[in-house]
Amino acid sequence: MQPVVVLDTNALYGRKPLTQAYSLRLLALAESGHVRLIVPEVVLLELSRQWHEEAQEKSAEALTGVKKLNESLVEFDLGQVEINTPTPDRTAFYTYAENLFRSKRVEIPSPPEVSVRDLLANEIEVRKPFDREGTGFRDALIWETIRELCGDLTDPSTPVVFVTNNHTDFCDKKGGSLHPDLRQDLAASQAFDVVPSLHHLLEHHAVAPLAEAFRVLEDTFTPERIEELVDSAIADLHGIDVEEALGVYVGDGMYEVPISTGLSGAAFEEIMFEGDTISSEIYKAGDELTILVTVDADCSFDGYIDKSDYFLHDDDSGFSVLEDWNDYVFRASVRGRLRFTFSASFTEAATADIVLSLDEAEEI
Repeated sequence: MQPVVVLDTNALYGRKPLTQAYSLRLLALAESGHVRLIVPEVVLLELSRQWHEEAQEKSAEALTGVKKLNESLVEFDLGQVEINTPTPDRTAFYTYAENLFRSKRVEIPSPPEVSVRDLLANEIEVRKPFDREGTGFRDALIWETIRELCGDLTDPSTPVVFVTNNHTDFCDKKGGSLHPDLRQDLAASQAFDVVPSLHHLLEHHAVAPLAEAFRVLEDTFTPERIEELVDSAIADLHGIDVEEALGVYVGDGMYEVPISTGLSGAAFEEIMFEGDTISSEIYKAGDELTILVTVDADCSFDGYIDKSDYFLHDDDSGFSVLEDWNDYVFRASVRGRLRFTFSASFTEAATADIVLSLDEAEEI
C-alpha cells in the first residue's frame, strides 16, 4: 500500500533543504511512486519567503564585507573590489522548488475553501493549531489541506505520515501523537502518524522497507577511504562559527542552532572523531548515488560568556576561561559530544572526486 507523506515547513529546514541525503531519498521514493508525497502550497510559499529573506541577508553581509575591505584598501591605493550579487525575488525560489517537486511527482495542493467563520470559531475556542495569542493561521491552512486529503482517501487504512517538528501546535506533547483536537477531524479508522523529521520518516515502518530498495552494496568505498572523507570534512569545520555551520534560517533574521554550547559567538575549536563510530549507507536514485555518513566526535567550542552568567554556574559547568576579554565577558571554551551527518551525491565515474558536506549535527 502506497503511504502518503505530508511535509510541514520545518521538515525542509536545514542547510541543504533540497539536496541533503534524506531529502534526496524521499524525492526518489516519490518519483518512483513508492510514496505519495504532498507539499502543501502554504508550506512552499512560506519556505520560499524564508529562502528569499536568507539570500537577501547573506547578500547584504557580502556587500558590507566588500565595503569594509575597500575602505581598508583605499588609503594605500591598492585598488577596489567589485561584487555583483543576484537579486531574485521570492517567486524565483518558489518556481525553482515547484518545478523540482513536480518533476519528482510531488503534489502541491492549494488550500481548500475554508469558511472564515469556521476558522474564527476555532481561533476563539483556542482549538489547535491556534493558540491563545491567535497565531496559527498558516498551520490551520496546512491542517485543512491534510484534512481534505484524508477525507478523499478511499481506504482509511492507507498510512498517512505528517512530518513536522511543530509539536506545540500539532501534537499532544513533544514527540507525541496528533493532538486530540485534530485527531477528531479524521475518521476513527484513519491510519495517521506524526514524525519530527525526514530522518525519522525514513525509519517509519511504512516507509523504511521502501527506502531500503534504493540501497546499494557497501563496497563502493573501503572503510579507509570513508575515514579519509570524514577526516577531510571534519577538518573543514575547524574554526568555523557554529551558527554558520549548523544554523537554520527561521525568518526575521533569526537562526536556530540545534546544539547548545552556552557561549555566544561559539566556534568549533577542536573536533576529535572516533573512527569506530563511522557508519555509512549508499543509495542509488536515477544516475546518481548518494552517500550518507554519520560519525561521533568529542568537540571543544571557543566563544564568549557573560561574567555574570559564568559565576552563576557551579564548578562542574564545564566552562574553561581562556581570557579575561573585557569588563563584561570572558573568552571561554566548553566541551560537548556530537553526532555529525555528512552526505554527497556522485556518479560511479566520479568516486575519486567526492567531497562530503555537512547535513546536520546533534548532541549525544
